[in-house]
Amino acid sequence: MLASFGGTSVLNYGFSLIMGWLLLPGDFGWLAFAQAVILVAGLVLQQGVTWSLARAVANADRPTQGALVRGALLANLAIALTLGAAVALLFAAGPLRSGLETASVAAIVALCFLFIALAATARGYAQGSERFGLVAGLQVTEIMCKVLAGTTLVLLGFGAPGAIVGFLIGGISATTLGFYYLYRSGVSLRGSVELPRIRLAAPMFIALFGLSLLLNLDLVALKLFAPDRALVGYYQAGLVLANAPYYLVTVGFIQVLFIRLARLDNLTATREAVGEALGLIVTLVLPIEVVMMIMPEQTLLALFPNSYAPGASALRLLALGNALLILVAILSATFQAVGRARVPALVLLTTVAVESLVLRVVVPYREAIGAASVFVTAAAFVLFVLGTIYLLETGVGTIRRAAAWLSKYASAVGAGVAAGFVMLSLSQNSNLSLLTGGACYVAAAFALRLVEPLALLNRRTLVRG
Repeated sequence: MLASFGGTSVLNYGFSLIMGWLLLPGDFGWLAFAQAVILVAGLVLQQGVTWSLARAVANADRPTQGALVRGALLANLAIALTLGAAVALLFAAGPLRSGLETASVAAIVALCFLFIALAATARGYAQGSERFGLVAGLQVTEIMCKVLAGTTLVLLGFGAPGAIVGFLIGGISATTLGFYYLYRSGVSLRGSVELPRIRLAAPMFIALFGLSLLLNLDLVALKLFAPDRALVGYYQAGLVLANAPYYLVTVGFIQVLFIRLARLDNLTATREAVGEALGLIVTLVLPIEVVMMIMPEQTLLALFPNSYAPGASALRLLALGNALLILVAILSATFQAVGRARVPALVLLTTVAVESLVLRVVVPYREAIGAASVFVTAAAFVLFVLGTIYLLETGVGTIRRAAAWLSKYASAVGAGVAAGFVMLSLSQNSNLSLLTGGACYVAAAFALRLVEPLALLNRRTLVRG
């Protein structure tokens, strides 16, 4: 899974960078809006019924797995058709017209949902069977075909719509591979059907839908309500960088962690696994966001043309928001894995409902900074509520261990930041100060035993992934 994330990250971010160079900021923003709509639907289709299927397959005997797959396939297709119809109606009625701009793009986006649903069902079966190599292969296939097709169409002169067609081609390719795997595994499309249990699937769907909205609602609001079309392109450049650690966690860690937790009965039993995952992620992943908070302009202009410099002001906030959202995603997956999906579903859905209203008021006046500020506030609120519930339900011992670990983590971060600023004041070289600060942080993290090198090699979660 981690290897696939490395490959797909290179492809995904290479694609975003290429589009940033080939398209004007306004067209880059158009592509970003369509991509956000696809991501909102994609996260739901790839993780809602799909995670429910994975959880069921992980605990089911072989003869019943085929019926579970067929039931999940029907449910996912129904959701995809509903989402596609909603996009078509909202475009025809006007709310999405300024975002998707043309009827052909709206149709392409809606059609993408169907193939995402099909590929996601095969992925859920592979995940529940602990075939993480196949899960990774499906992800790489989808992204590689998207990048190759989308880039080729843009170079041929089809512009942003051509890049959006790349998402459709990627979905078709992943569907083909996924159904070939089902066929080889002996899962037939004909036979009895066992639909996902609504009691489990519906709250998971709502929780993941809320999480995907929380991740993308600020960009959507900026495209719909901001006066300048190019602002979305600048904002998307910052999002491309700030979202990278989030996708590392969701692709490389959470899918494996979810299956490990799905065999447990309650939140208290998850303390060890969740503690290990949080320790790894906070120590090794979140510092990437910290760098973007400290040096937003240097980070942005290292990868994008100078014309995207206006996006640096929002990048600092976006990095903070994504750091909070990573922790939200882990806690949300934990609640879902043990059958408590109603908790994150209620918190996330309530939060994004209020967030959408606030964005409608704030974005026309505060534009990108306003959108990013609302996103950070919403992510912080969800993290506070879910974190409080988790700590209270898992006992005082969890709170004490978390406090002790966080004090050591703060010491390591402080050592790295202090060393970086000292080097910056002496050399006036931001790259050298970044390397110095990073080296001191890593040394302090190992010295304080935040991460143990030999333990990392033996983590069952990572080895099995």
